[in-house]
Amino acid sequence: MKRCLIVFLLICLFQGVTAQTVTLNTLPKDLKGIRMNFKVDFSHALILGMSEEQYAEYEKDWQDDKSTIVNNFRKATNLALGKSYGVGDYKNSPFTVNIIVNTITDKGFFICDVDIIDDSDKVVFHLDYLTGGKEPAIGIGTKLARMKFWATLTGKSLGSILKKEFSNK
Repeated sequence: MKRCLIVFLLICLFQGVTAQTVTLNTLPKDLKGIRMNFKVDFSHALILGMSEEQYAEYEKDWQDDKSTIVNNFRKATNLALGKSYGVGDYKNSPFTVNIIVNTITDKGFFICDVDIIDDSDKVVFHLDYLTGGKEPAIGIGTKLARMKFWATLTGKSLGSILKKEFSNK
């Protein structure tokens, strides 16, 4: 198991995806067709070096922008998951995918942790250091355009990882 993880991390590193640590606990064996709640938590994020509250004062339309960013993230995750799985607003689902945004850089690059929590608030899946690939040397476009771009790539990365993990069950 340890060798497989090392090989996986090396492959990801060579493909330009930064290292990510996956911890699986008790996901059910049959996940076909599962729909999960989807939440993105910016409360502890450093956004361009500022707390979310400070950034909202700096960027007056942050609440609207945040909604667009979360939508891009969710849509890209669903696209990568395919039709067998889904994330969104599923109140009756026994699982919630909780994205904890740690950092959004000045280039719009996202660094997140991910927890899947069951209906008894137990973490059944954890992923450290989720990104959308290797951060570029420069950022082109507006701050919002860069954030939307990287939210989409990070969501796609999450969807791919979850689909692989779920299909291995």
